[in-house]
Amino acid sequence: MFIPEEKISEILNTSDIVDIVSESVILKKSGQNFFGLCPFHSEKTPSFSVNPAKQIFYCFGCSAGGNAISYVMKYHGLSFVETVKMLARKYNVVVETRQLDPSKRRELALKESLFTLNKQVMAYYYRLLKQNTKAAGARDYLEKRGITKETVDQFHLGYAMDQWDGVVTFFKKEKIGRQAAVKSGLVLPRKQSSGFYDRFRNRVMFPIFDINMQVAGFGGRVMDDQMPKYMNSPETPVYSKSRILYGLHAAKQYCRKTGTVHIVEGYFDFLSLFQNGIKNTVASLGTALTSEHVRILKGYASTMVLVFDSDAAGINAAKRSIKIFMKEGVDTRILVLPEGDDPDTYVVNHGPEAFLDLVSRAKSVMQFLLKVAMDTHGLSVEGRIRILDDMRPHLADIQDSALRSLHIRELAETLNIDERAVLEKVKEQVVQAQPGPGFVPDNTDDQLLASDPREKQLISLMLHCPDIIPEVQNSGVVECFYSQRLCGIAKIIAGADPHQKAFVNHIMAKMEQDKDRQLIASLAMTEGPGEETDLRNTAISIINRIIRIKKRKENTLTTKIIRAEKGCEADVMELLKLKQQEIRQLHGGQ
Repeated sequence: MFIPEEKISEILNTSDIVDIVSESVILKKSGQNFFGLCPFHSEKTPSFSVNPAKQIFYCFGCSAGGNAISYVMKYHGLSFVETVKMLARKYNVVVETRQLDPSKRRELALKESLFTLNKQVMAYYYRLLKQNTKAAGARDYLEKRGITKETVDQFHLGYAMDQWDGVVTFFKKEKIGRQAAVKSGLVLPRKQSSGFYDRFRNRVMFPIFDINMQVAGFGGRVMDDQMPKYMNSPETPVYSKSRILYGLHAAKQYCRKTGTVHIVEGYFDFLSLFQNGIKNTVASLGTALTSEHVRILKGYASTMVLVFDSDAAGINAAKRSIKIFMKEGVDTRILVLPEGDDPDTYVVNHGPEAFLDLVSRAKSVMQFLLKVAMDTHGLSVEGRIRILDDMRPHLADIQDSALRSLHIRELAETLNIDERAVLEKVKEQVVQAQPGPGFVPDNTDDQLLASDPREKQLISLMLHCPDIIPEVQNSGVVECFYSQRLCGIAKIIAGADPHQKAFVNHIMAKMEQDKDRQLIASLAMTEGPGEETDLRNTAISIINRIIRIKKRKENTLTTKIIRAEKGCEADVMELLKLKQQEIRQLHGGQ
């Protein structure tokens, strides 16, 4: 273990899972639990539950479950050690570390060094912009773009010098190792000779913060017409474009407050809106939006407004993004700005009130798609047929049948086409999208044995009423489990102190595999069967039944094998195989 178990227990006992999950999921109290939209799969109706008494979470839709550590690991994509250290800092728990596997230690050390390095480089670029005489052009450029000094300071904007070795020289001065320098993506190896050169040169620099306020990467923009206009850090161990949105670290509280987030494309679009008071805004870092982006945003806002330029590139970007938002089931609005404007120029020229007025008139997804199709094909007979062809895959993507029906009726009325004909076209699209007869669902999870419901029920009773654990230990029932996986889990529970504070949370911390933590969460999240006396009687009944079934099966198979050997019944080898299968399930299966 890298971190002592007692420290993990201290963190779990000190932390509050509702507080932790609330940072990324909008939770509403219902009974003893809190519910919200699951951040790990697409859903419209909340099935993600957090139990403050047991300090666990569980999604009844996708079966994700665990404790506070599990949640942070899964949501932020962190390792166990990184997660524990993050929570330790958050709750002021001093963590003493022990020996770690060398490869894991190197991986953790690299990430920590990259975050430290990025923070140093951010300060370096910032100093150049503020103080260096050669950065006068960059300062003038930002002033002409309307970026205030306060915004420069808040978002730590900087300047990359117009030279090949500015950051290379800085790394040498700071004695930063070659591996960290290369892994950061800030320098590149020279092709014709030894040494390195700067990735970013003569650009205004934008540090990219992750949701935990750490500098994950950088973006840079030229100040003239050179190409590429924008350049971002490459993927690194700490920077993933599919998970990070520019400005979310500063905007998240405003998104929560308003319930709405404006999604723009560029750094300056974000900065102009933010400093003009429209702070519930994020930018997509110039890359395609992903399902992960949308799921992260769902934790802060229920309505999302996609803001695009009116040119062909903006329209196409909007069309590409729509399917992801529809799949995630969020209330999505499309705002296409007037011709010649982007969010930056519009808010500067017309003011924030005018921008928000446009937002209030933003189109729904279907309204936007229909307008684009009508503008493209016209309303001739042939045009209306083409519009229907364009719209039917989008209608088929709508999961809510009632909502789909309403949109079909609206489309039929708009195009003056019989509603049944439109419905038939959409049905054809749905059928075409279904998997073929040879489709085999991807289900690599272990299949549960027929005896597992009883074994799972007993584990559930142990979690709900730890006082029955001595009864389980004395009976020896765990050794009669047919599922090795459930047997291992039951042994861990049976070996725990039943008087341990936050018992379920404590058990979950002992599980090595995520699927076992999810199983514990699912069993613990369900309501117990009744009073403690009922629990004890139920447990005794299940214990006796598991033991009785195990003995009966052993006796039955043994008798049949003896009779088969005497030639009285079926092939002895077939019966021996059955016995062997049973033994494998008991000792080498799940």
